[in-house]
Amino acid sequence: MIIKLVKSQIFMKTSLLVKVISSFNAHEIREFSRLMNSPYFNGRKDTARFWSVLKKFYPGFSGSRFSAEKVFSDLFPDSKFDIAEIRRLSSYTLKLAEQYMAYKGLKNDPFYFDLSLSVQYSERGFYGRSMKKLEESEKRLNAERGDYEFYFWKRYLIERQKNSLYSYTGNDHLASESIIARTDMFSYHAAAVTCKSLISLFINEKNFNTDYTNSNFYQMVKGLDLEKYINFLSESNSEYYPVLAAEYYEAMALVKPENENYYVKFREVMNGDLGMFTYLEKLNFYTIFEAICTLKIENGEDRIADDLFNVYNRMLAEGLYSYSPGGEFILKIFRNIVHMSILVKKYDWLEKFLDDYAWKLPDDSAGNMKNLADSLLHFEKGKFDLSLDKLNRIDYELFHFKIDVKNLQLKLFYELDYHEELISAADTYRHFIMNNRYISQRYKMLCSGFVNFLVRLNRLKAFQYSEIECEILRNEIVSSKGFLFKHWLLEKADEIIKNNK
Repeated sequence: MIIKLVKSQIFMKTSLLVKVISSFNAHEIREFSRLMNSPYFNGRKDTARFWSVLKKFYPGFSGSRFSAEKVFSDLFPDSKFDIAEIRRLSSYTLKLAEQYMAYKGLKNDPFYFDLSLSVQYSERGFYGRSMKKLEESEKRLNAERGDYEFYFWKRYLIERQKNSLYSYTGNDHLASESIIARTDMFSYHAAAVTCKSLISLFINEKNFNTDYTNSNFYQMVKGLDLEKYINFLSESNSEYYPVLAAEYYEAMALVKPENENYYVKFREVMNGDLGMFTYLEKLNFYTIFEAICTLKIENGEDRIADDLFNVYNRMLAEGLYSYSPGGEFILKIFRNIVHMSILVKKYDWLEKFLDDYAWKLPDDSAGNMKNLADSLLHFEKGKFDLSLDKLNRIDYELFHFKIDVKNLQLKLFYELDYHEELISAADTYRHFIMNNRYISQRYKMLCSGFVNFLVRLNRLKAFQYSEIECEILRNEIVSSKGFLFKHWLLEKADEIIKNNK
C-alpha cells in the first residue's frame, strides 16, 4: 500500500502537466481557470472538476496529501482508485493548458493576432475590413522598427496577404506593386538571416570545434555574392542599406578576419549611428565586435586593443552593458573590460570603472569579480604579495572565471619565485583545461601554449641554464602564435637573459 502511494505521488509530481501549471503565475492560474470552465474551450465537465481539485495544490504541488490517489478520491469518492482515469484527465488538461499558452502568446503579439484576423475577414468576404487590419499592422510595425530579421519577415507576410486581397477584389493593377514589395522584403529578410546564420555557425565552430563549411546552409550560400547585393542597395539609396550593411560587415569581419576591409567597414558601423536598432541588437553588435577584436589580438594584432577599448567606453556611455536597460552588468562583459583596460594600461581608468560599476554586478559575483580586478591591478603595479592576497580571497568554487584565477596564480608564483608551487599548479592547470568540456578547443590551445612556455621559463629562472638555452626559448616565444600573455612571457625571458650577462 505504501509503495502504491509513493508511486502515485511521484506520478503527479513529475507529470508534465504539473510542471507546466507550476510555471503559471497567479494571474495565469485565474485566466486558465476561466478557460477550463468555458464550454467553448472545454466541453468536458469531468476535466473541469479535475482542475478544480488540482489547482488547490498550487503553487507547490507538494506534501504527502498531493498524490494521484488523493485527487481521484476527491473526484470519485465512491469509486475504486484507477490511475488510468487520472492519466486520461491529466492528458486532456495538458492539451487545454497548451491551448491557453498558445492563445496567450498569440494575443500578446498584436501583429500575428491582427494578421490572423485579416485572413479570417478575407475568407468571409470582408475584404475592406481585411485590408484595414493589414494597414493598421503595417503602420504599427513601421513605428516600432528594429529587430529587422523579424521586421522584414512581417512586412513580407503583410504584402503577401495584400497580394491575395488584390486578386480577390479584381485589383490586379495593384498586385504588381505588392509583388515587388513582397519579394523585396523577402530579399532583405534572406540577407539578414544569412548573415546572422554565418555568425552562429562560425561561433559554434570556435566553441565546439565543428566545421561549419560542411553544413547544408554553407554549401547553399557560399556561391552568393552578398557584397554585390549590399553595394546595389547603397547605389540605389535603399532605406535599408544601413541595416543590411551593418549585418553583412559584422558577419564578414568575423568569418573572414584576414580581410582587413571588412573589419574597417564594421568599425565604421560601430562608430556610426546605431539608432535604428533595438537595445539588444546594438548590444549584439558590440559583443560581436568584441569577439572580432579578441581574435585579432590573440593573433598578435595589438593595435586593435585601442579600438576595442574605445568601443567599451561607448557601450558604457550608452548604458549597453546589461540584457535590458538599467539591468545588472553582464558579468562576462565586465570581466572583458577589466582585462582590456589592463592590456592598454589604463590603470587609473580601471579604478574609476570599478568604483562606478562594480555595484551593478549580480550580488553572487560582485565580490569575486572585484577581488580579481584588484588582484590584476596590484600585479600590474608590481605589488605581487597584495595581488596574491586579493586572489586568495576569491571563492574559487563559486567564481565563473576559474581560468582567470589560474592564469594569474601561475604568473604570481613565477614573480614571487614560488618555483615548486608553480610546477605543481601548472600540472593541475593542464588537467583542468583538458578535462573541462566547457572550454573550447581553441582556448585550450591558447592556455596550453602559455603554461608550457611559463614552465620552461620557470625552470631556467630557478635552476642552471646557459645563455644559448635562454635565446632559444625566447626565439620560440617570438615565432610562435596562438597562446596567452605573449608580451609578458617575452619580458620574463628578457629578464633572464639580462641577469645571465
